[in-house]
Amino acid sequence: MNPVRAPSFRPASAARLAAVPDWPRLPPDLALDRVVGIGVDSRGLVYVAHRGDRPLLCLRPDGTLLREVGAGVLRRSVAYDLTGPAPRAMPARYWLHGLHVDPWDHVWVTDVSRHLVLRFDPAGALVLTLGVEGEPGCDGRRFNQPTHVCVLPSGDFLVTDGYGNSRVACFSARGEFLRSWGERGVAPGEFHTPHVVTRDATGLLYVSDRENDRIQIFDASGRLHAVWPGLHGVDGLHAAADGWLYGSCGVDHALLRLDRSGVVRDVWVEPGLFTYPHAVSTDGAGAVYVADTGDDWVLDPASAGLPRRRYGLRPRTGGEGSRAVKLRVTGA
Repeated sequence: MNPVRAPSFRPASAARLAAVPDWPRLPPDLALDRVVGIGVDSRGLVYVAHRGDRPLLCLRPDGTLLREVGAGVLRRSVAYDLTGPAPRAMPARYWLHGLHVDPWDHVWVTDVSRHLVLRFDPAGALVLTLGVEGEPGCDGRRFNQPTHVCVLPSGDFLVTDGYGNSRVACFSARGEFLRSWGERGVAPGEFHTPHVVTRDATGLLYVSDRENDRIQIFDASGRLHAVWPGLHGVDGLHAAADGWLYGSCGVDHALLRLDRSGVVRDVWVEPGLFTYPHAVSTDGAGAVYVADTGDDWVLDPASAGLPRRRYGLRPRTGGEGSRAVKLRVTGA
C-alpha cells in the first residue's frame, strides 16, 4: 500500500524531554529483550511487556520489580513475518505485542504468534483468553496476529487485528463478538496494519494505521470521523488524560505530541534516547513511558526496487538497546 511514504519526522519542539535517571531498577538477572508494550494502572504500577524471559512484568512507581505476571501461561512460539511475498518463520520467543491497562486495572496483552488476546486481573491471574491458539482467522472466534486492545468505560473492548488482518474487532464486556469494521486498503476507513487503538475522554477512538502513514478517528460504532494523513509510520498511540495525544514512530526514532485536531506540536528525536520506540503511555503525574524494542531498522539490500515498506527493512541490531524509559517533559 502507498508506495510513496510520508516524510520522516525531524526534531521540532520548544519543550524539553529528559529520561528519569536510574529507572527502571531491575534485578541483575533480569534482562529486557525487545520491549514492545508499556502501561500504567490507577495505582501507579507500571506494566512492561517484552520478548525475553519473564516477558510480562509489574513494576513499582520507582521502577523496582514487584512481580512477574503470566508465569506458566505465556510461552515461546514461532511467529511468521507476513510482510513479504510468502510467510517467513521468525525465531521462537515470547511474541507479546500490545499492552493495555483498562479502567479496572486489568492488564491486556496480545500474542501475535499464538493469535491470542489475554486479560489478567489486578492480582495477575489470567481471567480471559480470546482467539484459537495457533489457528489464524478472521471471524468472531479467531484473529490473525492481533496487535492491541482498548477497553471502553462500558467494559466492551476493541481489538486491532492488524498484521494478518486489517480490521477492528469489537466485543462485549463478557467477551462476546459484536462486530468488526475495516479491510485492507488505502481508502478512508480501510487499513494497512492497524497497530494501536486508544480512546480519548470524549469517546473518540484513534487508530494508528501504520503502513498507510496516518491516524484514523472513529466513534465506538465504527463510524469514521476524521483521517490525519502524512504521519510516517506511527507505531504507538496513547490518548493522555491531559488532552494530548502521544505517538511513537520507531523507524524515525521519534516521539510525537499531537493536539486533538491532529496538529503535531512536538517531535522529539533525541540522539541516543530511542532506537525503535514501539509503544507509549503516560501516568497521572505527567510522566511519559516509552517501550523501546532496541531494533534499529535499515534498508535491506535484497529489497532494491521495492517500495520502502516493512519488507524493505531489516534490523541492524537485534534488541541490544531494548529498554523501558520514563521521561519528563519540561519547558514550553
